[in-house]
Amino acid sequence: MTGCFGQNFAHKNRHIHHIRKVMSAGRNVDLPLELQTQLQRLNPARPPPASRPGSMRLELSPPPSSFMPLHRGFKDRFVQPLEPKYCCESCKLALCNPRQTECGHRFCESCIRDLLCLQPPICPADGEPLYEDKIFTDVCCRREIMGLKVFCRNEKNGCQEQMTLQLLLEHLQDCPYYEITCPRAECKDTFLRKDVSDHLETKCKYRDTICTYCKRTVLLADQKKHEESVCPAFPVTCPNKCSNSSVLRSQLTNHRHECPNAQANCMFSRYGCTFKGLNQDMKEHELRFMSEHLKLMVARNSSLETKMEDVKTELQERYKVLPSLNTRIIELENRYEEVREKSKEMEQKISNVQKLLGSHSEKVMEMEMELRLLRQAKDDVETLKSTVESIRSRVAVLEGSGRGGGGAGTHALGPMETQLARHDDMLSVHEIRLADMDLRFQVLETASYSGTLVWKIRDYKRRKQEAVMGKTLSLYSQPFYTGYFGYRMCARVYLNGDGMGKGTHLSLFFVVMRGEYDALLPWPFKQKVTLMLMDQGPARKHLGDAFKPDPNSSSFKRPAGDMNIASGCPLFVAQTVLENGTYIKDDTIFIKVVVDASDLPDP
Repeated sequence: MTGCFGQNFAHKNRHIHHIRKVMSAGRNVDLPLELQTQLQRLNPARPPPASRPGSMRLELSPPPSSFMPLHRGFKDRFVQPLEPKYCCESCKLALCNPRQTECGHRFCESCIRDLLCLQPPICPADGEPLYEDKIFTDVCCRREIMGLKVFCRNEKNGCQEQMTLQLLLEHLQDCPYYEITCPRAECKDTFLRKDVSDHLETKCKYRDTICTYCKRTVLLADQKKHEESVCPAFPVTCPNKCSNSSVLRSQLTNHRHECPNAQANCMFSRYGCTFKGLNQDMKEHELRFMSEHLKLMVARNSSLETKMEDVKTELQERYKVLPSLNTRIIELENRYEEVREKSKEMEQKISNVQKLLGSHSEKVMEMEMELRLLRQAKDDVETLKSTVESIRSRVAVLEGSGRGGGGAGTHALGPMETQLARHDDMLSVHEIRLADMDLRFQVLETASYSGTLVWKIRDYKRRKQEAVMGKTLSLYSQPFYTGYFGYRMCARVYLNGDGMGKGTHLSLFFVVMRGEYDALLPWPFKQKVTLMLMDQGPARKHLGDAFKPDPNSSSFKRPAGDMNIASGCPLFVAQTVLENGTYIKDDTIFIKVVVDASDLPDP
């Protein structure tokens, strides 16, 4: 309870503090006309509001502290001694936002909040327990306190005004004895509000002044620095200590070139003269050594003419080689074009060979399967031949004995016929097992253990027609796995659609099958599944859809039978899109299923 009351008081106090800040906004004071220009320069982004002619409005900073104390009571000096009923029982100061307790004692708002935070909260006057819901605001007492007279808070600065506590804030906003900071951002001086004009005009170190030399406007605090390092009209001494006692800073660079005491090189130094001396001695040197300077120029000119002849000869030799180089470049360009054409032809041939190898590899696999079946059939035929031969020999024996014995042979032929029928039945069983083993071998040979299935469906038109006629509504792919010991899955396709897509779409589904290692795998099945119809054209714009299994669906629980109910997309692809694009080639389509097994733990 006490914590809640403290939070409520804190919220109210922040609200009151915000109001106090708004109430204590700075008042406007009139300034002389001569200060308006420089004050406007100090704050160009805020032009002065309209006011009477000859003056401007300057917004001064508000009092440094809030009128209402943030903690404890008023510390102002009252004109008359303060009665005890207006004093806080905790801080003993004049009550600020007084609160009255159940026991009749008064406290400041911040003081009662501090008392309620104690454990247990008790009244310091009589030791009675304090309850939040029994404390109320004493409006009458607050009104009486705000009507008491106090001295101005700037009394120490010379203000003799007296006013009620209610009007103190209004007085402080206009009090000429209130200390303010200079409105110029660089100046940190403080002074009384009544002295603002005097400070800005005569005392502020950052007021504008006119440079004595260049007549530019500069800050008073920067005047010395301006004269010593920047002012172009400031007289400086020549660094070479010539007869000129002072030179303007803006003319110093030109003076250094003309100064008689400046060190300089001979103007013929580029031709080989090594003389260095003062500017005042340079003319005498040029007159005395004129012939030597001419000789240096002649020697330099001769060397330049020799170099020009060498360059001319080299250019002529290179010019002779240009025609052969042009011919060579043309030959290389022709050879490049030939090589480029041959490269294109070779790329086309390589592409054709790759396609041929792909078709041959499929044919080789088919031939191997047929050869394996033929070998098995041959073995079965050899077994049957030996059985038939033995039966024939026994029949011949029986016929021979039948001629001799008559009825006895006929009687022995019955068991032989029964045995022959039994052999026929066994042969049929072997043929069924052989076909089943062959099917299982094909499935194992094409199985994938990476979680990816690429399903090739041949004879699309025939299979689609069978689906339309209702003969074979759906097709199952060969099983594939997420790993050697992973989930066993397959795909199921309705070429003529199923459910909402029947007759208009191809429907594609994903099926979880019962595997040998299901007991070691996490259930339900949660791996992301991507279904794709492969584009066989050069654009490779495959159509696909992906989904995350619903853990509550029976399709992804551990299979109780051979396989779960299929789950997927009844409207996977429209028949018009499928049959008018490049998804069917050579009456064959390719379907790809990808199961994300990256986050699947090892069993």
